[in-house]
Amino acid sequence: MKIARSPSPHPAFLFIAPSLDVILALVFFIILSTSFLLQPGVEVAVPDSPFLLAPQRDPLIVSILSAPMSSIYFENEEVDAVKLRQKLQSSKSRNHTLIIKTDRHASFEDLAKVMNISLELGYPTVIATSETP
Repeated sequence: MKIARSPSPHPAFLFIAPSLDVILALVFFIILSTSFLLQPGVEVAVPDSPFLLAPQRDPLIVSILSAPMSSIYFENEEVDAVKLRQKLQSSKSRNHTLIIKTDRHASFEDLAKVMNISLELGYPTVIATSETP
């Protein structure tokens, strides 16, 4: 009879450690990748332009959708011009850049309203475009 001096590790631990490693790497990747989304839920086809916007730190994003359901979105909720002005006035910092994502077929009047509101309140304002092919 052979007597073991120290207990040997259970063989299940050989499978648990690598699987925990993979799960933690996956969780870490998911946590990091979700911070790269600008504004979820609103798809806008921005116009083409040869001039691209440099990366901005912590921008405020306003999305303007086109005709059948023309609307303005700010902070993931639909707003009108009055609510947009109130929300921008209540914002604490004026050094954020306001990026306007407007659809190619959106009305110019909506774009002009949003730009006038943001410029009156002193926000640096930029219209988002995509790179020309």
